[in-house]
This record gives sequence, C-alpha cells and structure tokens, in this order.
Amino acid sequence: MVVLLLLGFAAGVMAQEQGIQVLQNSYSYAFNQELVFELALQSETPIPEGGITLLYRIGDSEVVNRRKAEFQPGKAVVARVVDDVDRGEIPPMSEIRYRWEIRDASGNVFKIEEQSFLYMDDRFAWRSKTEGPVTLYWYDGVDGERLLDSAVTSLRRLETVIGYELEMPVKIVTYKNKRDMDAATPPRGSIFDEQVVTLGTVVAPDIMLLHGTHADVENTIAHELTHMVVHAATENPYAEVPAWLDEGLAMYNQNFVEPVYSRVLQDAVRKGDLDTVQRLNARTGNVARVNLWYAEVWSIIDYLIETYGEEKMAQLLAVFSRGAHPDDALTEVYGFDQRGLTERWWQHLGAKLQLPALPTATAPAGALAPTAAPTVTPVARAQEQAPPPPTVAPPPAETRERPPATSICGLGLLPLGLLGLIAWWGRRWYFPTDGVVPRMERDTDMD
Repeated sequence: MVVLLLLGFAAGVMAQEQGIQVLQNSYSYAFNQELVFELALQSETPIPEGGITLLYRIGDSEVVNRRKAEFQPGKAVVARVVDDVDRGEIPPMSEIRYRWEIRDASGNVFKIEEQSFLYMDDRFAWRSKTEGPVTLYWYDGVDGERLLDSAVTSLRRLETVIGYELEMPVKIVTYKNKRDMDAATPPRGSIFDEQVVTLGTVVAPDIMLLHGTHADVENTIAHELTHMVVHAATENPYAEVPAWLDEGLAMYNQNFVEPVYSRVLQDAVRKGDLDTVQRLNARTGNVARVNLWYAEVWSIIDYLIETYGEEKMAQLLAVFSRGAHPDDALTEVYGFDQRGLTERWWQHLGAKLQLPALPTATAPAGALAPTAAPTVTPVARAQEQAPPPPTVAPPPAETRERPPATSICGLGLLPLGLLGLIAWWGRRWYFPTDGVVPRMERDTDMD
C-alpha cells in the first residue's frame, strides 16, 4: 500500500481566504486493488451531503472520473473516495491527476488545486533511468541499462527512417518473467494466460510493458517502440494510418526480421498469391494468412524505403498526420496511389500477377480494424525462434498434441485457436478511446 499526505499549504491558505481551510489532502493505493482519496477541511459554512466531489484523470485521457465523496455533513469534515481497481485496469507508471470540488450550504463552490501521483506496481522495488524521451523501469533480475541502450538505439534508427523526433516522454516498464508481467495486464482467459507469453505491448500512448529477460527482447523493444512513435507522429482527429504502414514500419525497424517471413513471402510470389495494398489496410481475420500478412507489410515498407529513400517515408507520415486518405497521401508523396503501389511492389518482387479491372475499395470480409496488437508467444516456445509457417489444416483433434502455430505482431507464435481471442482483445485494449478505467464518466472539466 502506497500512502502520501498533502497538507494543502498554498492551496489550503488560498481556500481559507475564501471560507474553507484544507487540513489534509491525501491519496493511497494498492496495485490492482484500490485507489483511496481523503480530504479533511474546516469550513465557515456547513458542507451538506453530496457537497464534495473528487475528479481524477488517468494519463492524458480525456475521460474524467467524477466521484461523490462520503462524509458527515458539517463545518469540519473528512471526505473519502474509494475506487476498486481490477487487474490491468490502470497501467503501471500511469500519472493520476486529481482535484476536489466543494459546494457549501450557501452555494459557494471551491476548487482545490490539482495534485498528481505516479501509480506504480508496488510489488517490486523499482529502479529507473532516463535517456532522451525514454524512461525505463526495472527491478532485480533485469538488465535495465542494457535494455535502455537498446531502446535509445532503436529510437534513433527510427527517427532517421521517418524523420520524426519523439518529444513525448515514454515509459518502458520491464518485468522479469511471465508471472510478474501477467499481473499487470488485463486477464484474457485462463487458456490464453496459461499458454501465451506477452513479450511486449503498448498499454497507453506513452507506456509499454516489456518481458525483459526473453531472448528476443531487443527486437520486441524496437517493434513496440515503433508503434508508439508512429502513433505520436501521425496523431490527428480524422483518421489512423493504414495497418500496412504502422505494422510494416514496426517490422522494418526490428533488429532483424525472422527468416520465416521471407520464406512465406517467396512462397506467395511463386504461387501468385499476394494481396493488394488495399487489402492490407486492415489486419487479416484469416488465421492461415497471418504470417503472410506480416511478411507483405514488411516487404512494402522495405520496397518504399529502399527504392525512394527515407526522406519520402518521412514525408508520407507527415501527410498522414493531417488525416489524409491512403490514396491521397501516396499520390502526394510518390505520385501513385495504392493501386499503383501494388503494381510496382509486385513487379519488384517478380510476381507474375495482374490487378483486377477495378481496385478493391474495402478491406476483405473478416478483416480487423487497424490497431496494434501485443507481441506474444506460446509459453512452451518462449525461448525459441519462429518456426516455418504452419499448414492450413491441423491434424485430427484426437492425434494432435499441440495446435499448429502462427505469428502475431511480427514476432511471437501462438496456437491458431487463440488468434481470434487475441484479435478481439487487442482491439479492446490498445489505446482505448474511453480511457483505461471503464467506470468513467466523460467529462473534460478538470480546469
């Protein structure tokens, strides 16, 4: 349990001149259990029932929690608000900002100056180090300084590629093992949690959770950090970047791309089974084509950068930051739309394919919305490199010891039966539009 008392000082003196005096302003929390806020004050006019409200916001979310405090009405009151917190509801290292609003019996309204604190995973004794915009948190058993160096190197490489210098501070919260990290993420079902290791995932625009002792950890850092930077570079109120650009850049920025993706891509070229760029605007819902999907988006980015240079890619992201449609953005920067990119990319790969008479205008049936997914791998293969792509048809259930595997987010492997669950979970958890605590009321009045 973490407890901090704020005695008011300047805020209390200012309030006293207006008719109230803040005697104590405190918060406490137990990770994944509860948030507790308390306010003690003395008022010249009685405070009636319902006259004290707490407002708090998590991170940069536009969603504000409004809570009526419990207290005995009168001139001297001690108000209290307790909010239960479920596992993974609030990401560790989130900043929580809060303030109190008091209305006395005469209708006078007093606003206590806003305070803030860092919501930490209090199970561990954290260490931290900051370099540039990146702060990495770790505890015993994790080589935090090495991972921070890897993150900074990846960030510099990415800034060169896309021409965007990250100014927003980002936090990488690093756990030693699956058990420790699972407790910081929302539950996804007993089968998922038992069989899948989450290697890394972005849980807020500025917070990444990382499995810090996995053999592929540096690749995971590069991949997930790319999602954070691309999101920051293209944020606008109109549209998201297409999935082929977001995930393709994440694959391109890895320290290496697993050989499985080259093999899958070459096989698709040989069979004449490539997708158009338009069909890659959203992630596939076809489990048999997941490896190919990631191979294709990586190949598209590799083609654009190797053929037209990094400066053009930086220009493309700048256009997307205005909320441009993919066809308009590509035409402005490269002089061709998605159909034109498809033709050039296929020709570059040596594919003997022809586009249909009319371009595909929408994503294929069953496709998922373009939103980043966590990097995961099965528990049994947590230390292995990606195997060759699976066959489409699994063996009969009575003879199958383990379901065939396929990749997600370009790195990990997972049983086919879990892919739909992960896709659904990824959509509901990554950058939630209504904040990270579902019991919130939309209210932007924190000023």
